[in-house]
Amino acid sequence: MDNIKLVEHCKIAEKEKWGYVYGTFGTVLTEPLLQQKLKQYPSKVKIYESFIRENWMNKRIVDCVGLIKSFLWWNDGNIKYNLSEDKSANGTYNLAKEKGPIPTIPEMPGICVWKDGHIGVYIGNGKVIEARGTKQGVIKSPLKGNSSVRWTHWFKHPYIHYISSRETIEVNINGRKLNLEGYLEDGINYIKLNGSDIPIRTIGELLGFKVSWDDKDKLVVME
Repeated sequence: MDNIKLVEHCKIAEKEKWGYVYGTFGTVLTEPLLQQKLKQYPSKVKIYESFIRENWMNKRIVDCVGLIKSFLWWNDGNIKYNLSEDKSANGTYNLAKEKGPIPTIPEMPGICVWKDGHIGVYIGNGKVIEARGTKQGVIKSPLKGNSSVRWTHWFKHPYIHYISSRETIEVNINGRKLNLEGYLEDGINYIKLNGSDIPIRTIGELLGFKVSWDDKDKLVVME
């Protein structure tokens, strides 16, 4: 679960125009689910019942922090609930170890943005994807300016692994070139193996290869 894939997930939610119902996290809104939320959060859902019925029935729905939960709990189109990760917007912010005021936000897609009671995902280039409210749903909005919600802080989500970029890494193994999914972080090349991110040097050396980096051709060499 890395920040690049979080951004991809949020872009899909925005493109598909997911709706907003307080207390939800990516499931499709059915009548039983709506009845459950009406009873669970009457002050936040009941007043919007007519709008919800007209606009969000049979569509995927989230609330602000539920947009991120839908990514964390996504399981081939279904949502696999995880109690240990079920935190509010403020609870998630409080758990974060890396954070700061908005003027210091790193230019890193997948950084979370926060104000008291609300959370969004920064996607880069001054843009945020957020589940803004019942009548807006999931939208793309500016990080700053009149149309923003006046975010106050940024933070790295405690359950997201942050990388600089995910790309194809070219590997030369005894003259045979392979293109593998991976990323570069802190000068170390990683590739995905059986669902895990593994340093490629570690793999090569365990297999008995001498591993080097060809800076001219941007190539990992194993001999």
